[in-house]
Amino acid sequence: MSPLIPLLFVSALLVSGPALAVQSNPCAVAREIETKAIALLDAKPDDALKAFENAHATCASDPVIGFNLGLAYHQAGRKKQAMETWEKLHETFPDHVKTIANLAWVKFELGDDHKAHLLASEGFSKQPGNLALAHTKLFALFRRGNYLEAYDWIMRMVAREREEKGTGLKGERVEQWREMAAGFVTETLWRQFRQGERMEALRQSINLLVKEYPSEAGFVRTKDQLLLAYTDPEAEIPFPRALPHETWAKSGDVDDQSAMLDYRIQALPGLTAWQKRPDAYAVVAGISHYKRIRARHFADRDATNFHRLVTKRGIFLDDADHVRLRLNNAADHVTLRQDLEWLIKQGQNNPNTALLFYFSGLGIPHGNDALLLPANSQLSSLDGDHAISLSWLQSALARLPNKDVVVLLDVCFNNTPECAIQNGQSAATPPRGLFLQGKPMAVAADKQGAALHGQGQQGAFTWHLLKGMLGDADGFPAGKKDGWVDLTEAFAYLRVGLAQNTPPADPILSVPTQMRLTRTGGEQ
Repeated sequence: MSPLIPLLFVSALLVSGPALAVQSNPCAVAREIETKAIALLDAKPDDALKAFENAHATCASDPVIGFNLGLAYHQAGRKKQAMETWEKLHETFPDHVKTIANLAWVKFELGDDHKAHLLASEGFSKQPGNLALAHTKLFALFRRGNYLEAYDWIMRMVAREREEKGTGLKGERVEQWREMAAGFVTETLWRQFRQGERMEALRQSINLLVKEYPSEAGFVRTKDQLLLAYTDPEAEIPFPRALPHETWAKSGDVDDQSAMLDYRIQALPGLTAWQKRPDAYAVVAGISHYKRIRARHFADRDATNFHRLVTKRGIFLDDADHVRLRLNNAADHVTLRQDLEWLIKQGQNNPNTALLFYFSGLGIPHGNDALLLPANSQLSSLDGDHAISLSWLQSALARLPNKDVVVLLDVCFNNTPECAIQNGQSAATPPRGLFLQGKPMAVAADKQGAALHGQGQQGAFTWHLLKGMLGDADGFPAGKKDGWVDLTEAFAYLRVGLAQNTPPADPILSVPTQMRLTRTGGEQ
């Protein structure tokens, strides 16, 4: 989302009176021209832009006309001219905060992070709490690699807001920025560890962070993980993550969050109770933080978004008696095993019950079997007694007479870098037939890796699955839309999406099923 001030083309026609007076006043004439330009914007944008230019040439001293001309240039994709227009306006009206905000952002879009940061700081000092200015300041710092400076500024502004309302920052958007900045700071520490930095230097750095920001759980967790990784070769070392100063485009809007499904799912209205199934049960698990194994990013977000969608727009009632959600440490072996036994028992008690198991995390081949790894897994004891055996799960589900049973696994079980568990052993890929027997099972990848969808900050399998369940898969690819998405439709949709990955992923669906997952239309 661009922080460009969205008060687009507010008419500057403020003068009334006899027509003769209007004609004798160049700025009044310019405002008349601008009003007509606004009316032409949608139908004839080129003519509208010429009219804005004409208005500004007629009255260059009106800040509203100059501001709107910059917006017109920006909308037409002429960002350099928008910048030049706002620069001249800023020189004449240095306290016009909207001009400062837009000039700072277009500087960022054109790659001048230093000037964007200075302008945003200037504007924020004039209008504390302005989120557009805060956005530009932080993202300029991120792209320059100044992560700790960005984090520190956020924390100071949050503290200032608590002390005196209206002078700092608050809200969900600010929390997202804080989480981003904290994550970038901790990744720089992990990079130093991976590159062989002396532990004493790392210890000093993380101790200073924890002392300065004791409320930041991510810093405390990183301190514990770093110390454990230093003393235990089997301890979890997070996968490297991209940092903005290396990967963000040097110009343009790098904060496009249209791919993030979290907020779209949160905003959905829930279904009425009669549209759900009181005989539907699910276990949903996502593990991004293993105690002793390097994990994948975003698995807990995968599970959270999946749970939220199937309980808001799906057939499942949102209560612990029908759906169990297990994230990270809560998804240990004993708990997951008990949850699955509970799920199977529901099917044994009622042959009409709908059952669903969703898991996002790590898996590993194990002879002719494959294992799903709970959060407390240890590399020295990866077996069916300490993990979830797919053979056991399939065998238990196969004995059920229930028609509506689905297993969804955002996991892969091969030796690609994205899938392999580095346990010092050469693990063979499990036989493909393991995934093609019994009840319907969808697995993220066969011979390829289970990719991440970086823009959406989720596993690619889950991201495309959720996108389909939100409505895109209704009737896909050539069927009739009925207002519901079933698993066969959702899988067909996600398969097309995963084929476009680099490298492409190759998901598996063992048995087609018309088990409904989510409703796409409104209430009835």
